[in-house]
Amino acid sequence: MAHIIFADKTGRYDGRDLEKRPLGGTESSVIRCARELAKRGHRVEVYSNCDAPVEDHGVSWRPLDGPRPESCDLYIACHQPELLGFVRKPWRNAIWVLWPVSQLKHYKKIWRLWHYRPIPILISLYQAQTYSPFLPQHNPQIVLPHALPDDVRGLPPVTETPPPRAIFASHPSRNLRHLVEIWAQHILPRVPGAVLDVYGISDIAPGEDAWTKWENSILPPGMSAQVKASVRIQPPQTREQLMEEMRRSRVMLYLGHKAEAFCLAVAEAQALGVPAVLSDLTVLPERVIDNLTGFVRADDASFGEAAVALLTDDNLWRRQHEAAVHYQQGISWSEHAGRLESMLLGDRTLIYRSVLALPPV
Repeated sequence: MAHIIFADKTGRYDGRDLEKRPLGGTESSVIRCARELAKRGHRVEVYSNCDAPVEDHGVSWRPLDGPRPESCDLYIACHQPELLGFVRKPWRNAIWVLWPVSQLKHYKKIWRLWHYRPIPILISLYQAQTYSPFLPQHNPQIVLPHALPDDVRGLPPVTETPPPRAIFASHPSRNLRHLVEIWAQHILPRVPGAVLDVYGISDIAPGEDAWTKWENSILPPGMSAQVKASVRIQPPQTREQLMEEMRRSRVMLYLGHKAEAFCLAVAEAQALGVPAVLSDLTVLPERVIDNLTGFVRADDASFGEAAVALLTDDNLWRRQHEAAVHYQQGISWSEHAGRLESMLLGDRTLIYRSVLALPPV
């Protein structure tokens, strides 16, 4: 059994929050990965901005501002270089690069990377391609994509073709405004009955009109009544509810953002069988198989044309839906934990398993 420590200062959370409220991709990934490593017999601790020590699913959660650990077998800092050195004497240092690698080159951060020389765990080919030669290198480079939770994997194709209902399920700052402009100019005029359901706006009170509150900020100004009626801002949902809404959608539309490093929302939608139309920004071309499970389009007009095709052509939609279910299941968190274990613990884990007579994996 190895002693593994994660540290993450992204938000205020502990493992119990996965079942309590919506979480970002970083928080949910840390929780799922830690749980799977604990299932494999490791002693796992996560230091976060939690309020108090918590035991959850075999993982020990500890406040970052509490006593610092002295040592462990594997220490994983979650993206932030300032977390390096939090464990004083780890056997091995790693940094889980959950955001764009360009942020690591900041002059206030780069010296820590050279001082501690952590092994970078990248989550996309785009990160590998953009990893700076001025950052410490590791050979071979580790690219371990995010796993997908079991609730979106392995489902059969749906029997009924959904109505022309598109979905956006990310933070509105990630190009929602421009997406609505494309919707109004290139999509809705050709599919008058279509709707775009928007999930991800958390601070809308019951009965509050999103257009009144957000027009000319995260929603574009000057839209017609027809456009406003077709873009439906939905209240916050539980994860289970959101996955059900995704599954019932015809297509996911997403333009992405320069801060994109993986995009779990699109990956989960694809696993559920939802075709996606994406821009060619950053990592997004990795999330679909272009022309098979969705489309990658670089300009507004062709983006709109691809969306219209999926909203109106039942045969096209069926082919892409079934292809997504077949090809886009990703890896499980159990497999992710196994790969992480073999890459970063290596012979050390084999020794522990031999001593403890644990079954092979």
